[in-house]
Amino acid sequence: MVSEIVIHPFGEIDRPVLEAVRAAVKRSFGIETAVGEELDVPPQAYSPKRRQYLSTEFLNRLAARPRADTGARLGVTGVDLFVPELNFVFGEASRAERVAVFSVARLDPRAYGGPEDETKLLRRAETEAVHELGHVFGLGHCTSPRCVMWFSNTLSETDRKGSDFCPRCAGQLGSAGRSRQ
Repeated sequence: MVSEIVIHPFGEIDRPVLEAVRAAVKRSFGIETAVGEELDVPPQAYSPKRRQYLSTEFLNRLAARPRADTGARLGVTGVDLFVPELNFVFGEASRAERVAVFSVARLDPRAYGGPEDETKLLRRAETEAVHELGHVFGLGHCTSPRCVMWFSNTLSETDRKGSDFCPRCAGQLGSAGRSRQ
């Protein structure tokens, strides 16, 4: 059972984003959650050809950090992430290593020429943080389009699903010994 979650910004991340994510993670999982120190964006993760960063390198960096045996780590970055088989990812997680990362790069309306909308950005960041940590806790993608564990291909899907678990996924979390507040 995971006893604490530490959130690490990779590079500079606005404090309101980190605090919103911290609160959402604590609310969703009922586990002590704190913001840890800022980490450097791993330079070896950058792909000049894609002009994106390989998300797995962020997971490796988080997994290498010392932590309590029952701790988990969540990284938040502002750079665009990818895995080789997809054009981009909002985030990635490793259950075995108890680490996850997500990016706000594609969550900010300004990235698409829209106006600044902090409420929308914070809601999306909360959703992606809870989704990736759901994988750390053993959940797969859900077939319910309103569940936070639904696989989002687009921002409209992220906006639709929100940060709440469906009853089935919430039950799986509970049966695995994780509490929700």
